[in-house]
Amino acid sequence: MFGKQVAKRGCDVDSETLEEQKCQLNYELNCSGKYFAFKEQLKHAVVKIVREKYLKTTSFESQEELQTFISELYVFLVDQMHVALNQIMLDDVQGSVATIPSSSEQLRLFAFEAEVSENFDVAAVYYEERLVREPQNLEHWLDYGAFCLLIEDNIKAQECFRKALSLNESHTHSLLLCGVLAVLMENYEQAEIFFEDATCLDPTNVVAWTLLGLYYEIQHNDIRMEMAFHEASKQLQAQMFQAQVTKQKSTGTIEDTDERKAEANLGTWGATKDASVTVFKMEGPQGSVAVFSTVDEVLEDSPKLQSESQEPLLLQYQDPSIGPKLSSMVFKELSSKKEASKCQELPPFLHPTPHSVVTPTATSIFMETIRFLMKVNAVQYVDRVLAHELLCPHGGPSCEYFLVLAQTHLLKKDFAKAEEYLQQAAQMDYLNPNVWGLKGHLCFLSGNHTEAKACYERTVSFVVDASEMHFIFLRLGLIYLEEKEYEKAKKTYLQACKRSPSCLTWLGLGIACYRLDELTEAEDALSEANALNNYNAEVWAYLALVCLKAGRQLEAEQAYKYTVKLKLKDEALLAEIHMVQEMVGFGDPSF
Repeated sequence: MFGKQVAKRGCDVDSETLEEQKCQLNYELNCSGKYFAFKEQLKHAVVKIVREKYLKTTSFESQEELQTFISELYVFLVDQMHVALNQIMLDDVQGSVATIPSSSEQLRLFAFEAEVSENFDVAAVYYEERLVREPQNLEHWLDYGAFCLLIEDNIKAQECFRKALSLNESHTHSLLLCGVLAVLMENYEQAEIFFEDATCLDPTNVVAWTLLGLYYEIQHNDIRMEMAFHEASKQLQAQMFQAQVTKQKSTGTIEDTDERKAEANLGTWGATKDASVTVFKMEGPQGSVAVFSTVDEVLEDSPKLQSESQEPLLLQYQDPSIGPKLSSMVFKELSSKKEASKCQELPPFLHPTPHSVVTPTATSIFMETIRFLMKVNAVQYVDRVLAHELLCPHGGPSCEYFLVLAQTHLLKKDFAKAEEYLQQAAQMDYLNPNVWGLKGHLCFLSGNHTEAKACYERTVSFVVDASEMHFIFLRLGLIYLEEKEYEKAKKTYLQACKRSPSCLTWLGLGIACYRLDELTEAEDALSEANALNNYNAEVWAYLALVCLKAGRQLEAEQAYKYTVKLKLKDEALLAEIHMVQEMVGFGDPSF
């Protein structure tokens, strides 16, 4: 109404003019009916505040009591109005930007927890909230797209990945995911464009070349498929060699002259699927390359290769127990089966599973691709890659291979198959923490909590962490609570709170402390849980119990009211609250 006047006069507006403008504004609001419409909108919020904050549901006995209450309410509402206005000021918004990344990470963790618990509606809310907060963040769109792949909503997943690609047209992962979705939806022309763009933008990306080769296989273009797989192998071998040289440099086991000599003498490198033995053959006159996956293959093919080329085979043994001998490279002629039997007794390397904190020192191009696909929940595409991993000369059945198979069948609720593959994984690597962690999840989901507890305890006892320690701690703590081992539950949830705090970790800690009659610690933990998620009915329920035990009537009634409002599903816990309310004589407002 007065924008033009303010623009002309600037800040030089006297008090009389301001008062006159205020009167005109009130007149316009009343005449147009906007004031009453706005008041009707506010009425519901005010009624809610009166009921929930002040717990006032009965009529007033006197006019003075009414006036006193209105005064208190007015002060509270004005304070809240000032808080709301301050939050939208420019300086405050700029100051709050720094806290967004941490809250986004927390939301990602909450969404992941909901995924594992199969509360997909709750998980979708968290993912969407991240997008609303930072709509230009590419990673948020990729995470939401991966979630859509998990619930098999391919159309929405495609929209998310293409939105991410529109934010950064040179982002390799977005291109690859768009290509994967195009293949799944049988848009093969688009898939080829996405995969080829990815290889052009990042020619050293192993996953990009492998996915391109898999696409050509679907198109029955064997020549291009072999070219793509060969390029992927070459890039993977180069990366592994560079990583090994860097590691040896850092430990002082190799000198620059040795590195230059090795780089000068060796052409294309071949790497085994196991890190126990790595066999390289130098490039011949025609550029031939020998790549072996196991010692058996070396022995079977070595006479043939020796006859084709007189160049020796380069054998590198990478057993971790050897220590300083890791960097030694020995030229060795393999001519007899007798020597082969000795090599076959070499101990295998302990393979990590997908998402493991251990970085594998050797792998195949297909296992690299499988890890990428499992991270984005592209399980529909994994089966094809697993078949290649099993059949390719550089792959074969490994501990990680069986773990991926077990994971995919666990997602399909095929517990029998998952258990079968886990047994095979355990036979290959009994000391792998991921084997025991996944076996614990299998037993937990099957309802065998006793066996799950044993598996989880074994996983926690390993020096090297499994890939999903957050959920291992959560489920182990829950089992301890069920078996009334509250001290163990408290220690377990404390570890989880230190590593990755969430509403569920603090809630578990609060429950354990409450059962141990440590009310102060329980209230602190439950308050932390409530700050992270104030829509959890169980948190409010235990807060009500703590307040009842502490004799705080007003807070107990308020916490109980939210428990009922959020529809607590645990009937036993609700009955416990009613029992404590009867014991103390308060806590149920009953309106």
